[in-house]
Amino acid sequence: MYLGRVEIPTEPPFGSREKRVAYNEATARDINERKAEWLDRGHDSLGFFCECWQTDCPEHIRLSAEEWEKARAQPNRFAIAPGHIAGEFEIVIEEHPGFWLIEKQGEAGETAEKLA
Repeated sequence: MYLGRVEIPTEPPFGSREKRVAYNEATARDINERKAEWLDRGHDSLGFFCECWQTDCPEHIRLSAEEWEKARAQPNRFAIAPGHIAGEFEIVIEEHPGFWLIEKQGEAGETAEKLA
């Protein structure tokens, strides 16, 4: 399946749930980076995709430019809709009214860093 310029495989190439969670979030991050480029060119946006572990998450979140930069500051950090956390692999770094900033831990964090 294609979404814009980003190919989204129907099956992640990883075996463990922890790696699949990291892969799903990295895919959403990649899509959001394309949206950020669109915003940089002066176009409007309805917000960013939730970067949670769910491959079919329909949620959109709004972030300021400063919040976006903070989320991108480390490759194992993601912006998600409140409550969309995979608690066994992630910790909440900051809670905002419209989104949470989370950090991947363990194998999921390592996988996210490799995919960044």
